[in-house]
Formats: sequence, C-alpha cells, structure tokens
Amino acid sequence: MPVRPFIPFDVDDLSETFEYVLDGTTYLFTLDYVDEGDFFVISLAEADETSIITNEKMILNQPLFKASHDPRLPATPLVPMDESGQSKRVSIDNFMETVFVCEDVLPDDGTDIGELPIDGDWEGGYDDG
Repeated sequence: MPVRPFIPFDVDDLSETFEYVLDGTTYLFTLDYVDEGDFFVISLAEADETSIITNEKMILNQPLFKASHDPRLPATPLVPMDESGQSKRVSIDNFMETVFVCEDVLPDDGTDIGELPIDGDWEGGYDDG
C-alpha cells in the first residue's frame, strides 16, 4: 500500500463510477479499461454529472489532468504511481496492486518514505537517461 492517500478504485468491477471528495469538493470519477492497449482511462465530472475531463489515459508518474487548466479541477495533484518502484507502466496486472492513483501529497507526520521513482515519460515508461 502506498504512503500517500490514494483513490480506491475497484478493478474487478469496470466500468466504475463513484463519488470521491477532494479539496472539499465532491467529484464523480469513472475508471475504464481499454483491453486492446492494456491501459486505463479516467473521466472526471462534477457531482451533478457535468463532465470536466473525459477518458484521460493514465501514465505512470504523470499527473492526471495536467494539460487542462479548468478551474473546476481539484488543486491536489493526482498521480498514478508505484511507490515501490517495481512498475514501468500502468496495466491491468499492477493497477491497485503496486500502482495507485495517489494524491501527490506527503504525510506531515515525519514518515520516511525513501526515494520515489519520478522519472516517467509521456509514453508511460521510464526515461532511459
């Protein structure tokens, strides 16, 4: 389990839509799996089902929604990450096992989490150099 807070998706029941509160606002998250490419997409809507972001591909260590500047987006960064450093991409085999969509905030209780893998690239793997 990650040290950071994470969004508890149920990969055994996809497509999944549920409410989740971030920064004092209730959002609707929808998680879908694309079997042909072995990747996940996430959609975000306001509580009244007004769409904010649709089908954004999850890429390891890349903040979700970073290309959008919609003021309705949560201020807390959401990042698919594997704090253990085992994974090179987000897939059906590792999502919610070692890869979690984390609220990219560190605990303020002095917990030592060590070094985290943060050199992902836009394609979803690690940078070579």
